[in-house]
Amino acid sequence: QVLLRDGSVIGAEALLRWRNSAGEFVPPPVVIGLIDRLGLRHRFNRWLFQQAAQILHQLRMDGLEIDVSINLSATDLYDAEVPDLIGQALSTWNLEAGRLCLEITETSVVRARTRTRRFIGRMRDLGCRVALDDFAPGFCPFGYLRDLDVDYLKIDGSFVRDLDHSGLSEAVVRSITEIAHLLGKRAV
Repeated sequence: QVLLRDGSVIGAEALLRWRNSAGEFVPPPVVIGLIDRLGLRHRFNRWLFQQAAQILHQLRMDGLEIDVSINLSATDLYDAEVPDLIGQALSTWNLEAGRLCLEITETSVVRARTRTRRFIGRMRDLGCRVALDDFAPGFCPFGYLRDLDVDYLKIDGSFVRDLDHSGLSEAVVRSITEIAHLLGKRAV
C-alpha cells in the first residue's frame, strides 16, 4: 500500500500462495476449500495468525514500520476463537495490534451482518484495524457502511485496474473515496 500524496509505502498484504507438484500456483479459494474439507481451518488459522505476527515482527526488526493485512473468510467470522488466536499471536511477538489489519470481504458482510459487527467489535477491543475488502462490485448496501466500524474501504481491483481506460471506473473510485472520507474511513 502506497500513499498517493508522497509515494511512501505504508502497508503490505500477506497472501496465501501454494504451488502444486507441477510448480503451478493453486488459487487461494481452492486451497482454503481444501483446508475446510479436511477440517484443518482452526489449525490453519493458528498458523496464519502466527505467520502474520512473525512477519510484522521481522519487518519491525528490519526497521520497516509498515502495517500488514491478512484476509479473513466468512467462516472465520463464525469462529469464536479467532479473536483469541489473533490476540495470542500479537502477544507472542510483542506487537502493537494496530499494525495488523484484518480484511473482511464485502460478500462476508452481506451474509453475516450481525456476526460481522460483533467480530469487528472484538477486533476493536484488541486494537486491530479492519478493512472492508473488494468493495463496490455491488453487494453491500451503503447503509451497512454507516453501521460497520471499519477503518478502510478497499476498492475492488477490477475498478482500479481499469482506471486508465474507463471513465466509469474512475467515477466509481472517486465516488467511493469521497464516501469513505465522509464516513471517516480511508480508501485503499
